[in-house]
Amino acid sequence: MSVQQKAPVEPRTPAQMVPRRGRRSSQAIRWSRHTLQAVVVVTIGYFVWAKAVGQPGATSAESFCPFGGFETMFTWITTGHTVSHVHTSNLALAGIVVVLALAARGAFCGWLCPLGTIQEAMNAIGTAVANRIPPLRKARRRIGADGTFLAKVDHIARYGKYVVLVWAVGGAAITGVMVIRAYDPWSALLGIVEFELTTGFVILVVMLVMALFIERPFCRYACPLGAVIGLVGKASPVAVERNADACLGCDICNKACPMRIPINQRTRVTDAACNGCLECVAACPSKDALSVTVALPMPAVRPRTHTPTAAAQTPEGAVR
Repeated sequence: MSVQQKAPVEPRTPAQMVPRRGRRSSQAIRWSRHTLQAVVVVTIGYFVWAKAVGQPGATSAESFCPFGGFETMFTWITTGHTVSHVHTSNLALAGIVVVLALAARGAFCGWLCPLGTIQEAMNAIGTAVANRIPPLRKARRRIGADGTFLAKVDHIARYGKYVVLVWAVGGAAITGVMVIRAYDPWSALLGIVEFELTTGFVILVVMLVMALFIERPFCRYACPLGAVIGLVGKASPVAVERNADACLGCDICNKACPMRIPINQRTRVTDAACNGCLECVAACPSKDALSVTVALPMPAVRPRTHTPTAAAQTPEGAVR
């Protein structure tokens, strides 16, 4: 009786030998972030409702905006007073945001900002609808494609938030009033229960429609607070770091990033646009490719040119 021989087992490739990230780890990151975002949105929503119905002792939701502290900083230092619609709490929150940016870069934007959360929700709705309508799905892919005209416009438009920052802070310092308030979608959102058709409300609607197709458009192009956090965060020792030896070269991290940072082209993600959401880490299938590390804040360094999946091995074939 002949004995059937087993087919030879093909050796695993270096990419197959890289440890994979567990599903629970990815879910823990996402659930933690979404839970915290929901708590902040509900809390702000309660204060907006309480103020709208005239509840005694209700605090204005504007007092929870950190950017008001930056707007009134010059006036407060020179006169001891704040500009209109700004509270002392705004100054305290501005200080907390600076400390948080130094400790965790853009974590405020990715984990706490309610306006960013609302934009994420709108984009999720847009994605769900587009996935069921081929023409819309194709249009969304074309908008996000690299090397296109729209990609070049996106790159240039990202400097807009720094222009808004200079205008808002400088204008408040010179005039003593919040020059951005009439155009601020956040202020319009807080006053939405008043049903007033203001310039800020129109900008809010445009922003929400854009969010159906582009992830966090206000954060990318016009948020002055995001500009402050991005600049201060440059001095933070904390950042997502990419281990080239464990990278699979799958490009999933780039697609997961809501700010479209080319994660796979970084050694450490120190871009001012990073909002610290950790979606890249949660999406990465390699256990050791992306992680949050602490190191001296240095300019972004491009990794050495090599094949990401060529994981280094010891003579025995184990991944280092």
